[in-house]
This record gives sequence, C-alpha cells and structure tokens, in this order.
Amino acid sequence: MDVASRKTVIVLISALILDLLAFTCILPLFPSIIDFYAVESRKDSLYTLFDSTVRSVQNLALIPNLTRYNNVLFGGLLGSLFSALQFVSSPILGALSDVYGRKSILLISVLGTLTSYIIWSQSDTFTLFIVSRIIGGLSKASVSVSITIMADIFPAAKRGIGTALVGIAFSIGFIVGPMFGAYFSSIAPSKQGIDELFTLPAYFAISLTVVQLFLLVVLLPETLTTPKIALKDILRNVLVYLNPWSLFSFSALEESQSKEALRAIRAYGLVYFLYLFLFSGLEFTLSFFTHLRFGYDSMQQGRMYLFTGFIMILIQGNSNYRVKKESAFFREMGIVAIVLSYLVISISQVQSVFYFGLSLYAVASATVVPCITSCVLELANESDKGVTTGIFRSLGALARALGPMVASTLFWVVGPAFCYAVGGLSLAIPLVLLRRVRYEENAEKIK
Repeated sequence: MDVASRKTVIVLISALILDLLAFTCILPLFPSIIDFYAVESRKDSLYTLFDSTVRSVQNLALIPNLTRYNNVLFGGLLGSLFSALQFVSSPILGALSDVYGRKSILLISVLGTLTSYIIWSQSDTFTLFIVSRIIGGLSKASVSVSITIMADIFPAAKRGIGTALVGIAFSIGFIVGPMFGAYFSSIAPSKQGIDELFTLPAYFAISLTVVQLFLLVVLLPETLTTPKIALKDILRNVLVYLNPWSLFSFSALEESQSKEALRAIRAYGLVYFLYLFLFSGLEFTLSFFTHLRFGYDSMQQGRMYLFTGFIMILIQGNSNYRVKKESAFFREMGIVAIVLSYLVISISQVQSVFYFGLSLYAVASATVVPCITSCVLELANESDKGVTTGIFRSLGALARALGPMVASTLFWVVGPAFCYAVGGLSLAIPLVLLRRVRYEENAEKIK
C-alpha cells in the first residue's frame, strides 16, 4: 500500500471512530429519555396518542396495566423504526456511491446525521425526538460506505485487513461511546433541570460529527475513479437488498455459485437472521431491564456497556476463533453462551448474578456473527464476496428492524423474566440449524 492510500485509511478510520462515538453515546440514555417524555407536564400530542393507543390495546387484550413496562415498548418501537429506516436507506446510498462517488455520498450521510443530532439537542418534545431519530435512520449509511471505500483501497487479497480495521473502530465506538454519553449526562448542572441530561450528550455528538465532517471534506480523497454502474441500473441492484425473498434466497448468487455452496450460504443466512432477530431484540431491552430491576442510572448503564466491551476485545484479540477449522466450535459455543446468558439474566435478582449472565452475553457478541460471516465468505466465490457481504448486512438490518419491536412487545405483555426465558430458549433454534449445516457440509465436503 502506498503512502497516499495509508493516509486515506487513517483519515477514514479516524472519521468512523468519531461517527461511532457520537452514535453510541445515546445508548445508555434511552430509558431516562423515555422517562423524561413520560412526565405529565412534558407529554405532547404524539406521546399522548401513543400512550392512549397502548392503554386501549391493554384493555382489549386484558394485558395488565403496568405503566413502567410501557416505556420499554416505546423504546423498542423507536429502536425498530431507526433500524427499519437504515435497512431502506443504506443500500440506496451505497448504490448511489457507485455512481456519484464515495466521498459525496458519505458527506451527505454525515450531514444528515449531524442534522439529527442538532434536532435531538433541541428535542423538548417527544415529536422532535422522533423526527431526530427518523432523520438519523435515513442518513445512517456511513459504515456501509466506509466499508466500500476500504474495498476500493485494499486489493482483494488484503480486504480482510480493511474489514478488521472497521471492526476495531466498532469496538472502540461501542466501548467508549456509551461511557461518554453517561458521563455528560451525569455532570449536567442540576439547576438547569433534567433537560440538560440529554442536551449535553447531544452537544457532544454534534461536536464529534463536526470534526468528522471537517476530516472528510479536507483530507479524504475520492476513491471511486470511474462510475461502476449506470444510474438506470441502481433500482434493480437496490431491490436485491430490499426484497426479503431475494435476500433469503441469495438470488444475486444463483448464477455464479454451485448448488451445494448456495444451499449452505442460504442456510447460514437463515441462521444469521434468526440469531440477530432474537439477539437484537433482547439486547435492546437490556438497558430498560436494568433500569427497572436494579434502578440503573445512565452512568451505571455506561459501565455495563464498558464491561461487555472489554470482554469482547479480550476475545476478539484471540484470532483463533476466526480460523475456519475452529469457527464451527466457537459459533456454536457462542450461541450456547447466549442461551444461558438470557436464562441467567431472566432470574437475576442481584447484580452479581446479572453480571455473570452479562459476561456470557459478551462472549456471544464477540464470536457468533464473525464466525458465521467468516464461514459464508469462505463458501462464496472471490468475485461474489462483496455482494455476499452486502446481502448479509441487509439481513442483519432487517433482523434488527424487527427484533426490538417483537422483544419489547413480549416484555410489555408478560414481563422481563418470561420474555428473556422464552427468548433465550428460542436462541437454541439457530444452534440446531447450525449443527445441521455443519453436518451437511461434512457430508458433501463443500470446499
């Protein structure tokens, strides 16, 4: 790699870290944010509509009227809304970057994200907060475009290095970002009221995004030398990533992959979707669970994210689980860990038991998805690795669009203990499917 390319990588990873720090600083604040808008004096027409609709459904379905669980439902719906918008916008902006260039589309994405943070900082009503999340979801394509830029820079044989660098940026963002959000929330001057608990983290996100924008405008070169696709072909390509049938059938690979390999890839895709659907739903409700059961404030939520992040880094630092020979073992043990994790969390009444379950959760977070992705990319032809990665990312986005909504609804209806017990046991389904895929791979000796 020449000096110019190396500088581009440094600029891009630096900008991506800033992006993820800003994005994740809100994570430990969600329970407190929903509580803030639930106060009677702050309820606007949209929140009142949501609240009255929920109460009507409770009465019709004979669901116990536990107000403290209503906020979990609202939070889950918000999480699903953001991911659903990202599921739609990410492939569209990614395809447009093949026509108009990576830098211009990345700048549009960052500007949209900056706008969402500015609105968040002024969100004294629930409606404004919803608007900020909608704009943020529609704009959040920075990660997918950054991965594409890495593919432009690195030759095919070394693209794994680019992917690893993006993974490091993710680890830094998701470990440090929540702590920053919790910290700025905790130092808010009490004399300025509860509003300041959220405006300070929002200002922090705005500041980081402004610096990110400066880096991209001034230092990032355009990596797309010639357009790779005509504008008229964008719609056809985008539909591959938006049509669930096309995603699950991996229709874009039908002409280039062998039947045996394609069958295995489809099986992995189904496992990946089911795992992330269940995992993301339960994951999103964790902060609400600790807020309700243990009375966690934002700072304690931040420490929880920090704890899981350190365990993930320790595991990811050991590259053995990425080796194909051992990935089958690690991905299956990871799912066993997450099943046990949610069963332990469901019965936890003291923090020591909860943190034991949380450590198992971190093990699964660090192993399952990387191992499944590695196995799939081993099966895909070299020319199809980019398409395969894109389909997998879309399947993941679809799972994350549905998971929080379903899990928070179950939490709302039956409470956290039953929700986590059912969710944890349901995660055994991907485990059974994985073992079946491994058996078929061994029988047919695919690759």
